[in-house]
Amino acid sequence: MKRILSLVLVLGLILSFAGCSKDKGRLLYNSDLDKYVTLGEYKGIAVDTSSDKYKEYYDSIIEQDVENNKLYVKKTDGKVKKGDTANIDYVGKKDGVAFEGGTAQGYDLEIGSNSFIDGFEDGLIGVAIGSTVDLNLKFPENYGNEELNGAKVVFTVKVNYVATDEKMKPEDYYKDLGYKSVVEYNANVKKRAIELFLYNKVMEASKVKEYPEEDIEYLKTEIFKNYENTLKNNYNTTLDEYLQSMGQTKEQFEESVITEQIKPQIEQTIVLYAILDNEKLSVTKEEIDKEIDIMVKQYNSPEVDAQTIKEYYGEYSFENKIVNDKVLDLLYKNAKIS
Repeated sequence: MKRILSLVLVLGLILSFAGCSKDKGRLLYNSDLDKYVTLGEYKGIAVDTSSDKYKEYYDSIIEQDVENNKLYVKKTDGKVKKGDTANIDYVGKKDGVAFEGGTAQGYDLEIGSNSFIDGFEDGLIGVAIGSTVDLNLKFPENYGNEELNGAKVVFTVKVNYVATDEKMKPEDYYKDLGYKSVVEYNANVKKRAIELFLYNKVMEASKVKEYPEEDIEYLKTEIFKNYENTLKNNYNTTLDEYLQSMGQTKEQFEESVITEQIKPQIEQTIVLYAILDNEKLSVTKEEIDKEIDIMVKQYNSPEVDAQTIKEYYGEYSFENKIVNDKVLDLLYKNAKIS
């Protein structure tokens, strides 16, 4: 079965990179960034909130909120059918004892995707939404887990709801996102849309002159390590085996990682760090630890603690987020908004 930290974390990884030295006391980019980037103007940028470009950003942020938080109308009656995406809680037991990796809550499962072992998804077809069912199943002989190879197990599954394609409206979901009113939510969306507008303006006006090779190598190592761990833990395969099945060489994969992931992220991040230095702002370890603690609480699982989060995301990514937040707030406060 799926483990809590899955390949999604790899694909959603906030890329980060090691600095050349520690003279600035940061985890990332401690060297003089003038060598790598020329900053454009980042203060006093005009933002017309009636413009089409701003409205495009505003709408895109609402789309992201809906998608990222699964804010779709939930079907709570009827029966599960093939093709549905069912939100389920499940507990897998062998000889009456729950086994590792066999428990999850609020898991979205597309019925018919063959994501789980044979019989799991078929066993949910026709089950009444809101009800609980026991599935008597057997793991494949070659499942890849000595404890579970060929084992007879029972999965107790509750179908919470079935997702639909109909998007919820902000007035129906603002509380789910932690806002006191829809007015407060809309004001937050406006601020984020303005920040996105400003960020893109700054990126357009700035120029990355060079990519630090030591950071590219560090990132490449970290990304490969993350892929290898995830493929081993969740799919019982190696990166080499996975690439072979995809008809891709390690060299080709490496080049795609550098071109499609690392360099674009360096371009985005190095500008923010350069502005941070220009404004003599800083990031503290306490701020990083606080961000990590927030994510631990979001997972709300005994399997996920601060160390687990650090190993999968890297402390660098949390510093990256703090820098992003501080710089965007600076751009916002200094913008000319109309």
